[in-house]
Amino acid sequence: MIKYRCFILVLGMVACTPSYAEEKFQTLDSIYAFVKNEITQKMNPAAEFEITVLPLDNQLKLPECTEPLETFKIDDLIKAGRASIGVRCNSDKRWSIFVSAVIKAYESVIVLTRPVQRGDIITRQHLSVEKKDVSSTRGDFVTELERVENKEAARNLPAGAILGSKSVVEPPLIKRKDKVIISTGESSFSVQMDGTALMDGAKGQVIKVKNESSGRIISGTVIEPGLVLVK
Repeated sequence: MIKYRCFILVLGMVACTPSYAEEKFQTLDSIYAFVKNEITQKMNPAAEFEITVLPLDNQLKLPECTEPLETFKIDDLIKAGRASIGVRCNSDKRWSIFVSAVIKAYESVIVLTRPVQRGDIITRQHLSVEKKDVSSTRGDFVTELERVENKEAARNLPAGAILGSKSVVEPPLIKRKDKVIISTGESSFSVQMDGTALMDGAKGQVIKVKNESSGRIISGTVIEPGLVLVK
């Protein structure tokens, strides 16, 4: 009889013990999916891109958010490269973290088919159009052949290089020591003199020229090969 009563007592203690619900945590996969979706919404829809969310510490334990996740400190338009996205939970158990992602964007760009040296004139034979990852170009790439064709290489460039606006410069129409015509005044009335260029000059560039008659050194704008305009 004593054994029976002890058994009932033990059962009562078990039945009366309060049950604690196991705490739920936000899955890291749900955070990754949220970040990837937010980045996708803020990418140029015309671009072809690939997003890789960098993993968080597997030991990270964040309370499960009972409200939709939110972003903060995120640009209106995200570009290729590395991005840091703020993610926060505004439920009773608030938390916030930063998640990093690497974004590769692919564009049809102008690429060199052969190496060039600084000062070389880039011709159509040097160029091809290829789809490339432009993440490392910082937005400096060209997609039209006309923007780089017949331009001068601004520096040594290897075969396969993606060309940008900083890769080329306008070739000089006038070279140092070239004989030039120095024109002054308007087209209706102008005076022309023989001169010598003292520096290279591209179209629209102001260069120093020497008036052969007077020996004076003056500044003028390169108009075309052999012609400098002085106003």
